[in-house]
Amino acid sequence: MIPTGFLHIKEFSQVIVVLSTLSILLAARQVTVPENYDGEFPWFLTRIDTGVTGEFKLHLVDDYNGTFGIEGRALLFTLMSFDREEQATYELEVNVTDAEGRQLDDPISIAIIVNDKNDNAPLFEQERFLASVHQGSKSGYRILSTMATDLDDPSLPSADLRYAILSQIPAQPSENMFQIDVLTGDISLTAEGAASLDCSIIDQYELIVQVKDMGDLNQGHYARAGVIITVTENVWVPLNPVAVRENHEGPYPLVISKVQWNNDRVDYRLESKLPYPEGLFIIDGEGSVYLTQPLDREQEAEYLLLISAVGFDGELYDEPLELRVTVTDENDNAPACSPKSYQATVREGEVKGAPVVTLRAADQDDPSTVNARLSFRILGQEPRGPNDSLFTINAEGIVTLARDMTGYSSMEYQLEIEVADLAGEEGGLSSVCTVTVNVDELNDNPPVFPQKQYGPIAIPEDINIGHLVTTINATDDDYHMTESWFVTYAFESGNEEQTFGILQEGQSNVGSLILYKALDYETVSEYSLVISVRNLAELVGSEYGPSSTATVSILVGDVNEAPILSQSEYEVTVPKDARSGSVLLTVEGHDPDVPPTPVRYRLGNGTSRWFSVDAESGQVILLGRDRAGGSHAVEVLVEDGANPSLFVTAHLVIHIEEAWEEEPSALLEYFGDFLCTPRREEQSITITASHHDGRGDSVPIIFSVDGKPMERRNWKINQVNGTHAFLSIALSWVDPGVHQVPIVLSEKGETSQKQSETISVNICTCSSRGECMTQVGPIPGKPTILTTVGTTVGTLGVIGFFLIIIFVHLSISGNQRKKKKRNLSIDSTPLRSSA
Repeated sequence: MIPTGFLHIKEFSQVIVVLSTLSILLAARQVTVPENYDGEFPWFLTRIDTGVTGEFKLHLVDDYNGTFGIEGRALLFTLMSFDREEQATYELEVNVTDAEGRQLDDPISIAIIVNDKNDNAPLFEQERFLASVHQGSKSGYRILSTMATDLDDPSLPSADLRYAILSQIPAQPSENMFQIDVLTGDISLTAEGAASLDCSIIDQYELIVQVKDMGDLNQGHYARAGVIITVTENVWVPLNPVAVRENHEGPYPLVISKVQWNNDRVDYRLESKLPYPEGLFIIDGEGSVYLTQPLDREQEAEYLLLISAVGFDGELYDEPLELRVTVTDENDNAPACSPKSYQATVREGEVKGAPVVTLRAADQDDPSTVNARLSFRILGQEPRGPNDSLFTINAEGIVTLARDMTGYSSMEYQLEIEVADLAGEEGGLSSVCTVTVNVDELNDNPPVFPQKQYGPIAIPEDINIGHLVTTINATDDDYHMTESWFVTYAFESGNEEQTFGILQEGQSNVGSLILYKALDYETVSEYSLVISVRNLAELVGSEYGPSSTATVSILVGDVNEAPILSQSEYEVTVPKDARSGSVLLTVEGHDPDVPPTPVRYRLGNGTSRWFSVDAESGQVILLGRDRAGGSHAVEVLVEDGANPSLFVTAHLVIHIEEAWEEEPSALLEYFGDFLCTPRREEQSITITASHHDGRGDSVPIIFSVDGKPMERRNWKINQVNGTHAFLSIALSWVDPGVHQVPIVLSEKGETSQKQSETISVNICTCSSRGECMTQVGPIPGKPTILTTVGTTVGTLGVIGFFLIIIFVHLSISGNQRKKKKRNLSIDSTPLRSSA
């Protein structure tokens, strides 16, 4: 018999034959053998290859108590079978020596590896498991673990265990009350079990549980165990609130409550919904909740704790329970007034019981207890009244008059008031606050004027606004600097137009009569102002009489005044066909004095030769016209007929029309070789043009693009000033090529006078450096390469010709300016192109 991987023979001579013929035994450093070998012995395991020639001997350093041996020169054998569960590996060391025992080579190491067989059945930790589950447990609640073990190799299917529930007794109210994890053996409640568990109906279940090795294969060993599950009532129930007295003397830690989970496989965890100092509350392993230090109700009146039951694996068994801890009050806070001192006023004549002031006091203790129930009493009054105390106080802290306020010895009283808790009973806490009471006497004396009549007071009609006319000062016998003493003045009559006003100082009863509006003798020559005086406080026990009213007479002096214009500014346009002697407008003015004096008109500011004004009528007349047109600023002086130093000035702006008589011979230039498409920002062609009127003055030009709408939309004009503009592409893309763009020139303000010029614009595609890459023909008006060569050859001759023209131009340019009515030319250096 020749087993796979090893060979069994009886005699060494037979081994030599087999080795020579089959070559099965090989030299090996690691030999794998099966456990529980049931063949013949000795059991040859491997041939030991030494690599030594000549005579040698092999010796095992450790033969494991005769388990291993070496037959002949090279065969390793054993006399017993192996059990992997007892020992899975053997480490052998073989020495190679000569006949005298001298070492010939390094020791040879051989590892014997025992392969596992499924020769062990799985075993439960116990034959019968006991567990409990409470009513109300949620689906999936883990009841217990039916752990089993297998001695076979855990890395092989031999020890791959699977769990199953074989039976449930009783099978009510559902046969699937429980479930088991096939891999771990954990038994838990099913959804049906969680919904129907009731200890009043069935209080105990018995399960038969099986565990099998070889994984999901049908073959293998198995074991079974019984599980008894007792159904109990749920003791994880809501907790009653706990009341703890503040400043409790202990001892600490102080037990305040206790929780209990439905079994003893639990850890308890304590948290809080409200913040509290670390370690203020703790819980032990038995579920007892402790307070570790005294509490202060004024700092925190209530705590809400959350207590959780957690499995040893960290799983939360159920929803946490709430424990509300209320701190009961102790009288450890004295009441206090807020503020500590008060100011109050009592009026003269107030009757007994009239309120003076209400004290506000608070106690930080529990307002629902007697600890915060306050009482007040007056400890002292300074100065004391002639008939004992003037004041009393009630339980609400309201200070009132103890008698009528008719006889008093001071204008100010100081009260010392005690506020106490426990409703004033003995043993309470208290504090003191103060009240200062000022006496406000009655306003029983009306103010009066020291005189009935003021004036007459003469002032000229041209006096400045804000002028002080006079001062008035009423007297009052009431207490000085009180509301009963302070007065206010008012106009009863004579000031309907609000011409005058009265100003008063804050700490004085002096009134200043001030001019608020300009006087006009011709309108009102005399004022009679009736003025009354009143107190700020209501008058009590008396009435305002004639002495509280006075009259101020004012006479207005006549002053000769300057004329008045019906209109101070005029503007008129002189038409093209206006003739000399035409009346352009009439300036109107008159003398405001009574009786009035005739006014006279004359031109001011040395007005030009083109206009005159009639001295009596004020008519402005055209003497002649400026052919160049333009605007003139003219001043007309309107003088008092009796006193020419009194005058006013009317300002005139007179425009003289002037128009172009012929189409302008515009000179337009443009600068820039090309524009890129697609459009590039800041790239444009510069256009310049100018126009001069008959007097040689420059007239601004307005640039615009003409043409059909579909063509005109390709271009955009940006006007720089009256002589320069930039032409650029308006759209993102314009087809490459040479485009003829009509440019319209018009004189600013004269939209009817226009002239059109056409310029050629080269549109091309460009490189990244902005170089034109499109071949186009020559642009009209622009030099080509050939013309440039010709121009260069003729430059010297042209220079001489231009010098002659310049000298001739300088000699006749003065005469040409007089003859020409308009000329277009370049009058400034062209702007650089942005292209």
